[in-house]
Amino acid sequence: MTQPWGVNSRSNCNYDSRRIERPLEPISAGRRCPLSKQVLMMNKLWTKDSRRPGFVFTTRGRQGRCYAGDQCRPADGMNHSMTESNIVDSMTAERLEILRETNAAQTSLLELLGNITAQESVSDICRTVVEGVRKYFGFERAGLFLWDDEKKKFCGTFGTDLKGKTREEWGIFLGEEDGPGGPADRILAGSVIERGCRLGQPAAQPGEENVKADLLGLRARGKLYGILSVDNRISRQPISERELQHMTLMSHVLGNALESMQDHTALLKSEERFRQVAENSGEWIWEVNPDGRYIYSSPVVRSILGYEPQDVLGMRMLDLVGEDDRQQVADVLHRAFLEKTSIRLVINTQQHKNGQKVILETSGLPMVDAAGRLIGYRGAHRDITRETELEAQLRHSQKMEVIGRLAGGIAHDFNNLLTSIIGCSSLLLDDMDEDNASRPDVELIRTSGERAAALTRQLQAFSKRQVLRMESLIVNDIVRDMEKILRRTLGEDIELATELDAHIEPVIADAGQLEQIIMHLAVNAREAMIDSQASYRALQFPGVGKEMPVGVSEKTKRLVIRTAHRELDERFCRHNAQFTPGGYVVLTVSDSGAGITPEVKEHLFEPFFTTKGVGRGSGLGLSTIYGIIKQLGGVIQVQSRPGHGTTFDIFLKQATFQETLRQSELPAANTKGQETILVVEDEESVRRLIVRILQSCGYTTLEAGHGGEGLKVCAAHDARIDLIITDMIMPHVSGKQFIEQLRKSRNDFKVLFVSGYSSDDTVDGAIIGVDTPLIQKPFTRESLARKVREVLDAS
Repeated sequence: MTQPWGVNSRSNCNYDSRRIERPLEPISAGRRCPLSKQVLMMNKLWTKDSRRPGFVFTTRGRQGRCYAGDQCRPADGMNHSMTESNIVDSMTAERLEILRETNAAQTSLLELLGNITAQESVSDICRTVVEGVRKYFGFERAGLFLWDDEKKKFCGTFGTDLKGKTREEWGIFLGEEDGPGGPADRILAGSVIERGCRLGQPAAQPGEENVKADLLGLRARGKLYGILSVDNRISRQPISERELQHMTLMSHVLGNALESMQDHTALLKSEERFRQVAENSGEWIWEVNPDGRYIYSSPVVRSILGYEPQDVLGMRMLDLVGEDDRQQVADVLHRAFLEKTSIRLVINTQQHKNGQKVILETSGLPMVDAAGRLIGYRGAHRDITRETELEAQLRHSQKMEVIGRLAGGIAHDFNNLLTSIIGCSSLLLDDMDEDNASRPDVELIRTSGERAAALTRQLQAFSKRQVLRMESLIVNDIVRDMEKILRRTLGEDIELATELDAHIEPVIADAGQLEQIIMHLAVNAREAMIDSQASYRALQFPGVGKEMPVGVSEKTKRLVIRTAHRELDERFCRHNAQFTPGGYVVLTVSDSGAGITPEVKEHLFEPFFTTKGVGRGSGLGLSTIYGIIKQLGGVIQVQSRPGHGTTFDIFLKQATFQETLRQSELPAANTKGQETILVVEDEESVRRLIVRILQSCGYTTLEAGHGGEGLKVCAAHDARIDLIITDMIMPHVSGKQFIEQLRKSRNDFKVLFVSGYSSDDTVDGAIIGVDTPLIQKPFTRESLARKVREVLDAS
């Protein structure tokens, strides 16, 4: 039979040495007694009588002891009888309820943690924490503040307003109103929970003074990541001890969640930083495994090789390397992988998706695991195609410049001689009657001089030292005008076809030089097709001779001249260094001749280089074309294979609207005059010729052999000097220096420079660069007289 117990708040307890056979565990605070329904705090009391286990209790603030055989007289005045069984049952129920609530809290915490880990952005994670704390743990308001290492402050994220709605609080900083040593600083110093803190924003209203917020530091492995603020401001109820225990349980869990969030955010920032570097560096960033196969490729591969990043994954690095470089690159990679050394600046050619060759510079570093085993390489391919082409172009330009200077110097000396020959022969012809027996000889002299002058112009064209007459023109018009003469030049056995784009834009060029280019290419094509025909006959029908066998037709000889418009973009120009982006007019000349070998193509534009026999050419044709096109700011390209003909593509930059408005200068109609002209020229034959031409036109002339003498002549001549004609290159004092010194004493004259060079030429390291009129040697009587009149009449 169960022994009845009674409890009384005033009873005492007797102890003996006997141990309790069935000790009871302490019961946590804050539970209600199942009999009295009052708040009861009970802790186990060890007694001498195992049949009278006792407890210390607190009810409504009054403390006492209870054990078997006593009566309970709580404050409500009612007596309650308790037996050992119902006390034990009460305590068991109490413990079960605590366990249930603890388990429920842990389950809620796990659900909250699951919701947190499902989020991807920092904003969503912070919102989920604030809303989850309220949802799962019953707090009316919550706010989350994250520690900012840069600002050294707790920065707000999300919080709950007085209507229970979640709002953003990114501009709020925790603890600013508390000053140094406040709750936030104490948590920063190591405190876990700070109770009874200010409510923060919005400010507390009257009657809410006792409603305080509790702050919980969120830590993981000793590092503080943030502070969670909770309160029951809406109902104005304080937070209980049991709720406080739940907060303590949340501290480490949410701290770990924030640590993971911070690590994840740092990883995302690192990945974004790497992505931006990989995509904007201009270099193809890659990773390969120990087999040399790509396991990562940055998007830059798209602009370098034309492949999508996923297209190259799984490819071996050697798969895209050109055949000529493959063995060299394979040896370098094998040695690097074997020795775990870096790959340094390996130049190699790789194949673009469209078949074009791309020159890359490859570098890489080994990747190893914690045990030091090689797991791959990480590195970059840098596109150096443009750099390589620029270097080759520079070397070629330097070589051509040396040859050009030589050619230009020779042309300058010849021009002085030819000026006298052509000019004097012209004067002789002016003085001769038509029936003079010597007239044919003089005409032959002048004709020979003009032919020699044409040869020097070719030299100057190659070295870009000739004077061009630039104007806005349509290339189609030049081709049409030349079509008739080209048919006569090519002969009836060569088919000439023109394919002209009717929509091409004008270009700024010299019409005469374009005609010269077309004629040169057409003549070269004719000879190539004749040679090709002879080779074809010799190979197909050896021993037949010049005539083809009966019934066998000859190989078709065809020349095609095309024009077209092309728009070149940045991508094309990146791989073709000689171009700049924009619109071009392309003049194409194609033949069905023998074609050109790579060895010949390498020297094609060098002066005096020819594959023709002795006496069949000067070797200046293509070099002249090269110089003219460069002087026009264009580009010439050659495509040819032996036995498949040759195609020349000439790219000329299309004119802008302003350039098309430029008008050609008109020659002066009148070549006579009575002005006074001073001629300063160190070559006596040239000086005498100029004086005779001027005198024949009615001018008064003065002359000097060099700049110093010219200064003396001007000092001695008080009357007006209307024009000074001076050579540019003279010993002691150049033409420019002479004019500059003379202008210090007088400035009543105009200037016409004479030179075997152009105004853009360089002599002894200095650019002539005159901004006054210049006439280039050799000149005729008519051209000099016209230029003099033009300068005198200019305002």
